[in-house]
Amino acid sequence: MNELGRSDLETLLDETAAALERMVADLCGRLDPFPAFMGMTTIQAVELEPALNPRADRGCVVVTPDGMIAELDVTAIPGVVGVLEVDQVEEFKPLEDVSAEEYLMYLVSAVRLLSVEAARQRV
Repeated sequence: MNELGRSDLETLLDETAAALERMVADLCGRLDPFPAFMGMTTIQAVELEPALNPRADRGCVVVTPDGMIAELDVTAIPGVVGVLEVDQVEEFKPLEDVSAEEYLMYLVSAVRLLSVEAARQRV
């Protein structure tokens, strides 16, 4: 078997990621409605839990309706007294320090979960 050179491997990983990103975007575009995150009506996102363990220090990684793979940060803040006791602020942060291999794991997880949801919605 012929060994791949470093640049060949990087090219292959990039091409694979690009193909998976297109699949994720296509699946996201088909879902209507896009799933709510953990039953919250204010956040549309699907949590990604790859079969292989990603970095332990990584926060909650999700795919958003536009196909972006991001970390979701939900912060509780004091609400208006008497109306709401607690409010929340959601922020989608780009993944930082992600290796190509880890990113591919998240993309594969997104394709798997979004395909299941598309089948459930029959789209």
